[in-house]
Amino acid sequence: MDIYWSKVDIDELTGSGVVYFNSKMEMLEGLPCKMYKLTYQQSLWTHCHDYFQIWYVAKGSFVHTVNNQVYEISKGDVFIIPPYTLHSVYIAPEFEIEIYGCEFMPCFVNERMQDMPVENSFFDIAFLEHFLRKEMNAQSKITLDGVTEVTVRNVIKEMLMEYERRQPFFQISLKANLLVLLSILVRQVNGELIREGFEKSEKYRGIMMRVVDYIHNHYDEDMNLNTLCGLSNLSRSTFCILFKEWTGKTFNRYVTDLRILQAMILLKQPDLSVTDVCYSTGFNELSYFCRIFKKYTGISPTEFRKQAIK
Repeated sequence: MDIYWSKVDIDELTGSGVVYFNSKMEMLEGLPCKMYKLTYQQSLWTHCHDYFQIWYVAKGSFVHTVNNQVYEISKGDVFIIPPYTLHSVYIAPEFEIEIYGCEFMPCFVNERMQDMPVENSFFDIAFLEHFLRKEMNAQSKITLDGVTEVTVRNVIKEMLMEYERRQPFFQISLKANLLVLLSILVRQVNGELIREGFEKSEKYRGIMMRVVDYIHNHYDEDMNLNTLCGLSNLSRSTFCILFKEWTGKTFNRYVTDLRILQAMILLKQPDLSVTDVCYSTGFNELSYFCRIFKKYTGISPTEFRKQAIK
């Protein structure tokens, strides 16, 4: 999926009757984030803004139109509007409402997001990328389950309190809560993907636990990837993907980390030579063991032993 970030011709929009809200006018100087609570709001005709907008509805209902698609928004719903997205809100005058709003510039998440796009390898883009994709409309109406709604309500109320009180360092708390809020909504939008991942994880739980147990029981032996693939009855590529998902490390890294950890334990025993420790932890060559040990710890096995048994 491609990330969508497209600035519009503001003069052209305003000339056609579209209202444009600018963060410099709407937000405090030096704080690219704004919080508010609405208990009365007139309908908003087609407009756009240069910031993200999140609304959580605690009471009432209204019609939200995004790029000519209509959404019925009611209590327990959230919507997220990316910058420069045309949308409108129709609220019937007789309806009581209670809406919590959060508006923020991407640079509030990270200053490097001042001008989009940001490379995909940039970690903080994960907080926003799901709400910047053209082909996704799920964020125009997110219906929260009971537990998630309570969490979202508490987070956004905490943000509003911090914003209104403006105690020292409130910006830090505001940003931290915004990241929590975005992470909750990312999960909600990607619910099906998360469920599929959970089912896949459960399917291979027993296999991966056996694999990890085998490694811990045989780390001192000659062990290779083919052995583990045979044990798990998985192809090499499938095994590598699953193993990384389960352990957070590649097979080679996991085994090496375990062997070095065991070597550090054994080096504290003065009756064992460095060579004994080398072969007892599955390393087949002393020079290689010494090189890897120093790479991991910053000192040689001999220096480590001297420090450990002082």
